[in-house]
Amino acid sequence: MSRRTAAWLAWSLCALSLALTALSLLLLAMNVSHPNTHIYDYWLESSIPLSFSIIGATIASRLPANLLGWLFCAAGAISAVTHLSAEYAIYALVAQPNSLPAGEALAWLTSWLWITWVGCIAFSLLLFPNGRLPSRRWRWLAWLTVLVTIVGALWVALSPGMIVNLGSIRNPLGIEGLPSGYKLVQTIMPVLWFVGAVSTLGCDCAGRGG
Repeated sequence: MSRRTAAWLAWSLCALSLALTALSLLLLAMNVSHPNTHIYDYWLESSIPLSFSIIGATIASRLPANLLGWLFCAAGAISAVTHLSAEYAIYALVAQPNSLPAGEALAWLTSWLWITWVGCIAFSLLLFPNGRLPSRRWRWLAWLTVLVTIVGALWVALSPGMIVNLGSIRNPLGIEGLPSGYKLVQTIMPVLWFVGAVSTLGCDCAGRGG
């Protein structure tokens, strides 16, 4: 990919993330105007897409071969979609029931999409700062991060009951009898962040020691 193409793609993703974030804030304002309506628990984090998208686009446009920039672009876009889906679902199913189509579909999307965002951050910690693993011995952790992200997202996507952070909205595709994976996945994913950070620090210390 040429540098010009990479810059166009990166900044297009950034613009999309910013537009989706603006729409989510508009829906948030509409939801707040309805009393007794559950407010998405992570609405304060709506600035995440802004920061990640801008940082990612800056890196990717200048260093297209560095995967960090693209991971940050992906994280920003995923976060923007998650926030928009959450606010949309709350408005369509709680604030103004049946006023908008596909409310349940976006509620379901919200239930698991955040896990892919966590996976992107975990992977970016492994690749920091040059977009490559610290050494070949960390490949197992890279594959484990991908595996846990995919399995965790699938598990939570099919977990029955109410969708965490969306109040009384239930998972439309939840399988009754399947244990909820939310708490376990929520615990495991940050552990990957910690291990990824340790790998980066360990490599840095080793380089200084050499």
